Amino acid sequence: MALGANRNSVVSLILREVLALAVWAIALSIPVAILSARAIRSQLFGVSAADPVVYALAIMVIAVVAGAAGIIPSRRAATVDPARALRTD
Repeated sequence: MALGANRNSVVSLILREVLALAVWAIALSIPVAILSARAIRSQLFGVSAADPVVYALAIMVIAVVAGAAGIIPSRRAATVDPARALRTD
């Protein structure tokens, strides 16, 4: 904001970074989840070890939680007074 960015670009920058981290988390956790599900296959009741609906639901939950976690800091960053930000840094 202090260097001339508008509020929308600040919000989109922060949300883009948060969602990029979520994509990395999903990409790393899916293979681990598949291997873990195969290891505990005997304890899964009513769900197969490679059920795509469960994995799709888990991906959606991670994306929604990451997006919700990024909204608060992005809104706070968008409301910072540019003059005050320059004085503190």
